Parts: sequence; C-alpha cells; structure tokens
Amino acid sequence: MEKIHRGDGFAVIENNGEYQITWPQGPFDCPVFYPITKELMEKAFQSPQAAYEVMVFVETGRWL
Repeated sequence: MEKIHRGDGFAVIENNGEYQITWPQGPFDCPVFYPITKELMEKAFQSPQAAYEVMVFVETGRWL
C-alpha cells in the first residue's frame, strides 16, 4: 500500500518498503523522483536544511 509523507516543498512516497523522494523542479515545476533509503527519508524530515542536503545528495551523489 502506498503512503505519501509530505514535507516542506517535497514528499516521500513509501510503497512496499521502498521509498522515493519527489519535489517540483525547473521552470515548469515538473516533479522529479529519486529512490532513497529509509534512513535518508528520516533525515529529510529532521529540518529544512537536512531535506535540502538529501535532495542535493540524491541528485549529485555528493554531500554538501
């Protein structure tokens, strides 16, 4: 069963123990989706800065 966890400017979709983070991006706010771990999901909900760091990490593979 799919669950959507809403954050400030992003959301995490949980489906059968798998997680995806999504947020609107670009000039037309098209949603992007990236697979993440449960640990990254928990980190994203700690603070706006932590969420930003997770989003940068899943896009680039590097931590700030």
